[in-house]
Amino acid sequence: MLPPDALRILSGLLEISRWGIIAQDAAGRVHVWSCGAERIFGWSEQEMLQRPVPAALQLLQGTSPETAVSLPRKDGTLVSVETKSTVWKDAEGNEKGTIFVVTEAGRHGVTQQKLAHAEQDLLEMTVREQDGRAEMQIERRFRNLLEAAPDAIIEVDSEGRIVLLNLATERSFGYSREELQNQPVEILVPEALESRHRQHRADYWNQPVTRPMGVGLTLLGRRKDGSFFPVEISLSPVKSADGFRVTAIIRDVTERQQAQTRFRELQQVYMQELESRNREVERANRLKSEFLASMSHELRTPLHTIIGFSELLAEEIEGPLNPKQQRFMNHIHQDSLHLLELINDILDISKIEAGRLGLHREVFDIASSLDDVLASLRPQATAKSIHIDTNLAIPKTVSADPLRVKQIFFNLLSNALKFTPEGGSIHVQSTLRDGFLETSVSDTGVGVAKEYHDAIFDKFYQIGATTKGVREGTGLGLAITKALVEEHGGHIWLESEPGAGSRFTFTISI
Repeated sequence: MLPPDALRILSGLLEISRWGIIAQDAAGRVHVWSCGAERIFGWSEQEMLQRPVPAALQLLQGTSPETAVSLPRKDGTLVSVETKSTVWKDAEGNEKGTIFVVTEAGRHGVTQQKLAHAEQDLLEMTVREQDGRAEMQIERRFRNLLEAAPDAIIEVDSEGRIVLLNLATERSFGYSREELQNQPVEILVPEALESRHRQHRADYWNQPVTRPMGVGLTLLGRRKDGSFFPVEISLSPVKSADGFRVTAIIRDVTERQQAQTRFRELQQVYMQELESRNREVERANRLKSEFLASMSHELRTPLHTIIGFSELLAEEIEGPLNPKQQRFMNHIHQDSLHLLELINDILDISKIEAGRLGLHREVFDIASSLDDVLASLRPQATAKSIHIDTNLAIPKTVSADPLRVKQIFFNLLSNALKFTPEGGSIHVQSTLRDGFLETSVSDTGVGVAKEYHDAIFDKFYQIGATTKGVREGTGLGLAITKALVEEHGGHIWLESEPGAGSRFTFTISI
């Protein structure tokens, strides 16, 4: 038989170990199924003992002595495990079956691997038919298991005295083995917490249950020099001749807490930097918008003067112009108007970004507004032989901002003219739908690939060249149009394919 202390400690260690320990005989029946195996695979010891392993786990029998494999749990999910196996022999050396030690892949380090090997060796000895020589080997390997453990392990009797400890306990607490043997376990607890710890110990005696590592509060351990360090403790009751004892595995979590503290400090610094940069970005955006608004006003004043005088000179009130002068004056006038449009777009986008774009709703004739826009664009359409037709199934008057509605029509129609080749057509259709005015502007232009349908409404985004082979404008027209539509409580979208034209549809509440 095994020494009583060894049996108790072994029983406790197997119960709280995170490794799955499985022993099968030659017929495939299970003789050992540890708590770790139950945690990893989901089948309980009662379900497994003296029964063949489930068909889902029969892959274990085909693994090499050290291998990694994915196996199903009881609930059907997969778990990646590393398995180690050895032959189970009786005292005479006859093969009786196989012993497996199963760990979840990536869960253990070098020291823990040593512990797994020691635990596997120890289990191998417990399932053998014992003789005197085997008992000596078990005792030696049991001691190796304790000393190889990276965490402090102690056993406490019913009186709260330490009856067994390992090398890691000496290293963690600074005491020698002789100094701790038969001492009250409270010697390892801060003085201020001793009475509370005694009460907790008494409560645990009344209801002894296994408590895995990490369950409950993080506690403090007291070293010999009086210093404290944070620990996590797992507890397991172990039956003995005088009732039961408690095996405790004590893990020093100082490095983990220090790492968590450093992480929180870095996170706080990062958040402060991020908030500071966000404030800087917001300030830069505000200054940019204010600058654009100011510059737009400043630029429009002299530009109106240029436009006005060019129109006066073109009327030849002060004398006739020769053909070259008329051509020059026409270029000045047209380019000044184009520049004014660009400046107005920049002013509008700066108002939108600053949240100062307000609507001035009034009742007006929307069909008349569309006619005004078409009248201003028909010379461009005529120059490219583009036919424009309309189909308006709407009431005569609506309530909206007439200036901004005209701007929406103008932006969409001028955009259609830019990207529709000569001889093409543009169709405007409008109808009432669920209290919204829904309008579509369709063209037979070059079209837009689907991956650009959302980006085309971004500021300064230009999808490609016009029919003239060059890029025109600032890329603000559709961004402004989208903002104006949304200010009216509607939305805008694009339907288009390359070579098949485009259809912009928008809604506004009326």
